[in-house]
Amino acid sequence: MSKKIVENKKKKNDKKMIMAIRVIKSKKSGFYTFENKIITDNEVDKFFQYKMKN
Repeated sequence: MSKKIVENKKKKNDKKMIMAIRVIKSKKSGFYTFENKIITDNEVDKFFQYKMKN
């Protein structure tokens, strides 16, 4: 008897996930706060582009 090897046909969605932590200074109080988020490695640059709200 021969054995057949069945391949797993499911698509693997392997993405590298990163926990990014950004430091933000409050305009009112002057204290620093931390914003952390789990994102993919493609979104890292977008996450660290902080725009100040006027």
